[in-house]
Formats: sequence, C-alpha cells, structure tokens
Amino acid sequence: MGRTSLMERIIAKGQLVPLVFMQDAVAASQTDTQLLIAEVASAASNAVDGYVMPFEGEIVAVSTRLSAAATAGTLTVGATVDGTEAAASAVAMTTGQSGRTRIPRGTVTFPAGALIGAEITTNAGWDGTSADLAAVVWVILHMDGI
Repeated sequence: MGRTSLMERIIAKGQLVPLVFMQDAVAASQTDTQLLIAEVASAASNAVDGYVMPFEGEIVAVSTRLSAAATAGTLTVGATVDGTEAAASAVAMTTGQSGRTRIPRGTVTFPAGALIGAEITTNAGWDGTSADLAAVVWVILHMDGI
C-alpha cells in the first residue's frame, strides 16, 4: 500500500472554551448581579448562573456586546470563580456596544469543579435599559492526563 503504519496521535493540552452569559434589558443601579447562562422568565432563584468546570483551568478573557449602544453611565462585567469576582477580569463600558479584556495567563486560575460565572454592576446613570447584554468568559481548560 505504500503508507506508513505509524499512527501519530496529537492532542491539545489546553482547550479554549467560551462560556456565554446574558441579561435582557440591562437596568441601572445593579451591584454584583450574577448573569445567567440563558435569560428565562422564571425567578432568578430558579435560573442557572454558571458552569461547573470538568477540568482545572484559567480565565483568559472577557468580551461583551450590547444590542444597542449606551450613551451615559457605566456598566462593568467581570468573571467569577465560585461566586467571587476576579478583579483582573473587569470590562468597563461607558459608551458603544462592545468591550473586552485579556487576562495574562496564570492570573485567574480555578480547580476542577469550580463554578465559573459572570456578574454585572451598573451605576445610577446607566442609560442602556433597552439594551440586552451578551457576555463571554473565555477559559482554557487544562486537559493533561486524559
């Protein structure tokens, strides 16, 4: 047949994974409000607000997008690990429709089993109340040993 019988197996030691969160009609005067993985009509206490990580890893970026541009006030989105915001992950938006931040590798790490989420804070002057928000927390899952 002429082909070598050697089979080469290649696997990535880390996988970049987007974790998506959202909020409909972003209201003013929110403080550390957990974003949901799917916007639902049920009470927030019944909603899912994070992803359980099957492997250890690290948060490497956060990106945001509004359905309409804001013109006043401030909105900040940050990633959370087990409910605590990682300060290095904050994305502040004052105008426009999108924002992003990249986090140096090794800065925001988490163990397998950690709950990764996102939270939002808006000040009283926030005017984007008709805008819907999508936020993506980008993680690298360390898959060594599988």
